[in-house]
Amino acid sequence: MKRKAKVKATKEIDLMMEQIVKSFNLSPQLEEAALYTLKLPGKRLRPKLVLASAQDFDVDEEIAMKVACATEMMHAGSLIHDDLPSIDNDSYRRGMPSNHVKFGEDVAIMAGDLLFSIAGYTCTESKNNNVIKAFTRTLIELVNGETMDILMAKSKEMPSKEEILKMYRGKTGSLFAFAFSFGSLMAGQDATPYAEAGYSFGIYFQILDDIMDLTATFEQIGKTPRKDIEENKATLVRIIGVEESKKFADNLHGEILSKIGNGHLYKTVKEILG
Repeated sequence: MKRKAKVKATKEIDLMMEQIVKSFNLSPQLEEAALYTLKLPGKRLRPKLVLASAQDFDVDEEIAMKVACATEMMHAGSLIHDDLPSIDNDSYRRGMPSNHVKFGEDVAIMAGDLLFSIAGYTCTESKNNNVIKAFTRTLIELVNGETMDILMAKSKEMPSKEEILKMYRGKTGSLFAFAFSFGSLMAGQDATPYAEAGYSFGIYFQILDDIMDLTATFEQIGKTPRKDIEENKATLVRIIGVEESKKFADNLHGEILSKIGNGHLYKTVKEILG
């Protein structure tokens, strides 16, 4: 008899991720580099949202846990690449040295690539073609969004509000869209409203991150503040200012919650939004 999924503590998620990585018999330094970023302190929002979504559709606990871990591994891989000298050039992540500072740029690139690969491999444990295709598409959208971010920073012209929101949708929203829609994908139901709520949640999350970059201290955000200005990043805050950006983010609350019913996912999202 299958066990229904439930939201797990961060410790349980971290333990399973470590077990998955160690199962591949990797070179010791590559394994250490991958686990280093996976173990950095964090809220594990993406896996918890996957598990909440799974609860709403009675998804098997073991499958849900593996896919939840896959989302965090994809996220961690993107963080390693984000911090590289050729991209955001940040020496800190969550208050600790970035992966490339700790292990060298060459190993860090490999560790990021590895986590993307293990994430995809782990997601196949769902044995659900819709889930596997959606997860693969998520990585494509994430990489496209990150590339838009890079190219916008190199441009002499500030992009439009619509272009920035499209970039946010890819680089941050795509993985949340998958997390929100996982349960409905497993159940063979229409995942569109859940995915759209996830994209909006990602945009909300990115706006808050951009505001924090401008207004918070290193101790509060665990990385170098004001990097967006230093790196000429295109952000909504730079287009419409802090207060209008806060209003824009606040207006997304109702839109997000109205699309996801009133079950476990709703409760989890509401707790995160405050």
